[in-house]
Amino acid sequence: MTIARNYEGRGALVVDITGVASTDNGGVGALANPEGQSLLITKATLQIIAASTGAANLGIGVAASASTKATDVLNDLDVNAPSAGDWYNGFARQNTAKTQISAPAVWTSSKYLTFTGSASTVGLSARLYLEYIRL
Repeated sequence: MTIARNYEGRGALVVDITGVASTDNGGVGALANPEGQSLLITKATLQIIAASTGAANLGIGVAASASTKATDVLNDLDVNAPSAGDWYNGFARQNTAKTQISAPAVWTSSKYLTFTGSASTVGLSARLYLEYIRL
């Protein structure tokens, strides 16, 4: 058997998030796939710079369109409660052998990363750090 090392690669992306009054699906924002090929998001970390002034949850995920809500990256975090400087993991990970990924965030070239607020997220300032592998 031969094992080949694949150098196709990994990537990282930083997304600045600014709260808005919209409660539409994808209303806080949507980002098209920046690589033009399928990406497996392996790590997501959200930094709160300033909390929302409204009581709102923020959902982030990979969706079929820019106006579709998804929560496979961050599942409806209360963005009114955190303090400036708080950090949140987007994925829960368990370091055990043979752990199946039940909902991988595969960002195909035709999909969008969407940001949806359940209510006004005005006042929110945050930064999303993503790491991914090109598939």
